[in-house]
Amino acid sequence: MSQENVELVRGLYTSGAFDRSELGPFMAPDCEFVNPPDAVEPGVRRGRAEIAAASRSVNDAFDVHEHRVKRLFGDGESVVAEISFYARGGASGAELEQYEVHTWTIRDGKVVRFEWGRDLASALRAVGLEDG
Repeated sequence: MSQENVELVRGLYTSGAFDRSELGPFMAPDCEFVNPPDAVEPGVRRGRAEIAAASRSVNDAFDVHEHRVKRLFGDGESVVAEISFYARGGASGAELEQYEVHTWTIRDGKVVRFEWGRDLASALRAVGLEDG
């Protein structure tokens, strides 16, 4: 199942579904999205409606935004993605590029949890992919 989950996550990025907020068919109804404390909108979003509302907020803030996959790590239900995020502000035109680490939990082909941060080693340790 690990490789299938890695390919599912890879497809969410390469197809643009993640950036276009078209995750509904891939999410479990009780899915959780977790933003870190230093995010513009920190906290946990639960369920498709809350996640969709948060995604619309990101879409409204930026004219352009794209998550570029650097590397994927997978084991069982967990996939960790090392990401470069690029965005351009809608009103300001200001550009942003930042490093992110996304941790996906997938069960029965559906995303049940998504969490992002900035520390790859911690994310890998949290899902048992690296000792430490």
